[in-house]
Amino acid sequence: MKKLSGNFRNNNNFIKRVQVLSVVVVALFLVVLLKLFQVQVINHNFYKALAQDQHEFFEKIIPERGEIFINDIYSDKIYPLAVNKELNLVYAVPKNIIDKKETAAKLSELLEMEREEIFKIINKKDDPYEVIKRKISDEAAEKIKNENIIGIKTSPEIIRYYPGNYLAANIIGFLGYSGHEKVGQYGIEGYYNEKLRGTMGFLELEKDSSGKWITFGSKSSQSPEDGDDIVLTIDQTIQYISETKLKEAVLKYGAESGNIIVMDPKTGAIIAMAQYPSFNPNEYFKEEDMSVFLNSSIHNVYEPGSIQKPITMAIGLDLGKVSPSTTYFDKGFLKIDGWPINNSDGKANGKQTMTEVLEKSLNTGAVFVQQQVEKNDFYNYLRSFKLNELTGIEIKGEAKGSLSNLDNKRDISYATASYGQGISVTPLAILTAISVFANDGKLMKPYIVSEFIGADGYSEKNEPKIVCQVVSPKTASLISAMMTSVIRNGHAKEAGVSGYKLAGKTGTAQIPKKDGKGYEEDKTIHTFVGFGPIPNPKFSILVKLDSPTNAPYAANTVAPVFSELSQELVNYYNVPASF
Repeated sequence: MKKLSGNFRNNNNFIKRVQVLSVVVVALFLVVLLKLFQVQVINHNFYKALAQDQHEFFEKIIPERGEIFINDIYSDKIYPLAVNKELNLVYAVPKNIIDKKETAAKLSELLEMEREEIFKIINKKDDPYEVIKRKISDEAAEKIKNENIIGIKTSPEIIRYYPGNYLAANIIGFLGYSGHEKVGQYGIEGYYNEKLRGTMGFLELEKDSSGKWITFGSKSSQSPEDGDDIVLTIDQTIQYISETKLKEAVLKYGAESGNIIVMDPKTGAIIAMAQYPSFNPNEYFKEEDMSVFLNSSIHNVYEPGSIQKPITMAIGLDLGKVSPSTTYFDKGFLKIDGWPINNSDGKANGKQTMTEVLEKSLNTGAVFVQQQVEKNDFYNYLRSFKLNELTGIEIKGEAKGSLSNLDNKRDISYATASYGQGISVTPLAILTAISVFANDGKLMKPYIVSEFIGADGYSEKNEPKIVCQVVSPKTASLISAMMTSVIRNGHAKEAGVSGYKLAGKTGTAQIPKKDGKGYEEDKTIHTFVGFGPIPNPKFSILVKLDSPTNAPYAANTVAPVFSELSQELVNYYNVPASF
């Protein structure tokens, strides 16, 4: 019995040991299973990346950014506005630098930088990479290499260079940094960033555990696709002349800023688009006021004032409500919905024709025409001129005007809209609308890109696009004649050029207060729009000055600039005088 009892106890102990061992095995199995789950599921991407880093080589191949060119009609050539240029950058590996003060002192002399500025850049613990200076010459880079400064290296860098500096800067935009990536910003650079930058390529090869390429290992690659070159419709000479004359006018008349746009009214091609002040895209980072990067010809909206009157007159003519010889009696003022409307000169002119309404820029005459037209018709015509829509110009940052003040259907809103108050436009939109009268009543889509040229040699040209027939050719011809009379016999005599028939209209517009209640007392915007020579216009022009202080009316400021620029254009295009 005792022997049996001892065997039973031994068997029982054995079973317990087996059970404990089984529990341990199961526990270890669960730990391993959990670890596998963590590796293969939870941290799958991490370990995959680690394995790829050990067994693969991956190199991005950067495409060459497309360049931007400008036309020269006279020489029939194109010239670069934005190009790629190879320079160098100097960078530091701060964690490798032994004596940071001594390093900063050496670099200060070589890079012509302040010692403290350099020290601040390189004095970062465990930092693997810090750019110290970009755009240094090959000679400067070679000097730094020869110094063999531990932790300081140079590297070639492709930079964007703008040979014209300020020329057409607000058209081009610039290539800037978004984080560590170079991205086109503003202008053409921003609008066509995808086309210009091309497609990144890559080369991927498998490596062994020691880091050597496996000759017969798996590989994949894709060649980069260089970006497209872009040729603009802008003419180099006319752009330069426009920028020069605009700057002179802004300074001469004490204006805050200004714009000049020159367009081919038959095609919608932009020949020049100038603004002042502007910026140098090579040094965009020096600008403190980022609003200077915006193209104000397409971004800024304003009440156009009396340059709206030819459009109001065209609506009345096209509907047969008035003719150039239709008369009304001008008392110098009128009252609508309790609101007074006066002529800008405060004069009562008596019996006046519609041609004289434009010649003398009579507010009461514009209201007379508007009142002959049904409100719905008047509103629909304004919409057909696309005053409240984007033109679709290929520059980043375009805004659109507004006709929303007419939604209330009030008589006073329609009356003030007839002479350009209470509605808003961009400079480009109003010039495009006025150009209708130089093009047999057809509205063209403005464009600024003439051609795309691919790296493989393909070419894609932009063609002129008719948006719509706004008014009849007869109406366009009548308005052209009436606007010609404005320059020959009216307020805009200073806009004329001897020997040529030019059409135009002045506008001295009030500026709404920022709170929307009334207008500024001492600030106006002066605009002149016109085209010529008649009867076969080759150009249309807008000249605009914001808040000039040295002259009260547009006839004294922007009209002479229109004259000077028109003289340059007829000479440039070799247009013979007609009388």
